Amino acid sequence: MMVMEVIQRNFFRLLRGGAFGCTGEAIEPMSPWKWNTLYNISLVHGVATLVYDGIKLYGDDFFMQIPPGLKAKWEKTKDQTVKAYTEGLDGLARLFDAMNHEQMRPILMHGQSLAALYDEPSHRTNGDVDIFLPYAPQAKKAEAWAKANGQQACKTERGTLQYSYNGLEVEHYTQAIRLTNFFLNKKLQGIINREVRCCDSTYIYIGDSKIETLPPTLGLLLTMLRIAHYTIIEGIRLRQLVDLGMTLRKAGNSIDFVKLQKWIDQLHFRRMAQLEGAMLVEFFKFEEDEIPFMDAKGSKDTKKVNDDIFSFKAGHSDDWYFTQGKNIFVRTSDSGAMTWQLKHVARFFGYYPAESITALSSSFAHSLSHIEE
Repeated sequence: MMVMEVIQRNFFRLLRGGAFGCTGEAIEPMSPWKWNTLYNISLVHGVATLVYDGIKLYGDDFFMQIPPGLKAKWEKTKDQTVKAYTEGLDGLARLFDAMNHEQMRPILMHGQSLAALYDEPSHRTNGDVDIFLPYAPQAKKAEAWAKANGQQACKTERGTLQYSYNGLEVEHYTQAIRLTNFFLNKKLQGIINREVRCCDSTYIYIGDSKIETLPPTLGLLLTMLRIAHYTIIEGIRLRQLVDLGMTLRKAGNSIDFVKLQKWIDQLHFRRMAQLEGAMLVEFFKFEEDEIPFMDAKGSKDTKKVNDDIFSFKAGHSDDWYFTQGKNIFVRTSDSGAMTWQLKHVARFFGYYPAESITALSSSFAHSLSHIEE
């Protein structure tokens, strides 16, 4: 365990440095195997380029002794991330220009809209282009357009539409996010629909192209709900937590925290929101007064989350199973996935019980549907 604790401490020091510019703690010495393990962890969490930025920031530290081969591999990962982002910008602009010309009102979610908050937007690892289409007539029109102008258009099991467009992987959503609890989801969809219709639109610009994004307060809520989903069901990914920190630091003045607190209560989300705030304090050294939705009297215990972040098949390098996927993501394989998920949901049940039960039931039913007779 002592081996992993050193890796964890250095990992967070470098991630804090790369993402938020923190350099107050010295790097501890590590062996080549430990550095390789840290690199793999950064891939799993989608923050490899941010950690590499931290490495450059700590360049003069005496114990910043990364094997040359691994450092070159890390730099290649960074170059791939930047290239994917840069090459995707032109395609993204053309996609939104075409959809706006047809008056579909596409709204960009996640990915590139959050990357705009970063000091170096190209250093955020992005996946597919996620587009929210809040109005049914425009969503139907967008589906027909995608099938006519995109490639390999198909409906997913979640009911979204996936297709390729000039090298971009695109996904259409008619619900920006969905909770598995019927009653909570009904409240959430009401919040989203009212907010999209009543609030001033916000935009990012790529050249002359104007791209609508979610209203800031709603965007923050959805980021927090995504973190909740990963924490409860799949295991937290630190890229989303960095997004949360960036939103608070860079867009906090645009957020209505009174409204956000009301939504948190309506969705019975307070304990999970408290945990997310505690993670920002513990892992990224935020001050509590930077997190208005955090309850000063609430629990600050993040041990379960910390264990979850690093709960791979640790102990020996042969016990780590990584497979390189597209867009530089790494996935772990585990034949006991269902057993793991049962135990995992049980660990975090208390933070969001109303959603945890239905999320597990939904996941279990989905798994059964894939069992061949």
